[in-house]
Amino acid sequence: MNKRSSFAALFGVLLVSAILTGCTTMGEPTVSASPTASPMTASEAKAAYKVIAKASCDAAQASGVVEQTGDTTVVMTPKDKNYKDYNAAYFTKPDTFAVIWELTGLAACADWYEFSMADEAGKEAAISVSFDPAGGTFATSQTFDGSALKALITVDAGRIGISKNPDTNAITSLKYGNQNAEDQNILVTAVDRYLKTIG
Repeated sequence: MNKRSSFAALFGVLLVSAILTGCTTMGEPTVSASPTASPMTASEAKAAYKVIAKASCDAAQASGVVEQTGDTTVVMTPKDKNYKDYNAAYFTKPDTFAVIWELTGLAACADWYEFSMADEAGKEAAISVSFDPAGGTFATSQTFDGSALKALITVDAGRIGISKNPDTNAITSLKYGNQNAEDQNILVTAVDRYLKTIG
């Protein structure tokens, strides 16, 4: 399976929406999910969201994450719980399993990847961010492979919590850590099926 085409297909299914959660570091704006949160300028919102994006991806890598979008479940386990050197996969009902090759295939990490790659290149991340103090949500917009991707991001405990695509109303919910046997089975099944295709 071509890694890029596999990622692009998953990205289209899952990352049309992403809801991120907020945390704070020194020098970064404080973000509150409260409806009474203070307004932010575009630059303040982007800086705050960058912190949220990093915290989300860090948590996903450290403790794992399960992302649910309709009939699709994405699972990433911590590295110490990987299976045959793989640690991320998705399952779409009734019987589609596939390995995820890159962190950008997860809502928890896709935006942090954009920020971190821009930092490495010494450029501004090509993502627009605004904050709605009434709803306590971030709105993001960026272009991937020529397609515009928008999301309404809800913050929960400093990390991605829920992601909503404002055009389709598709919702992705994220749960960090505590993967159960069913979640692990998604990874095991996806990896076993993939290895059969190359073995």
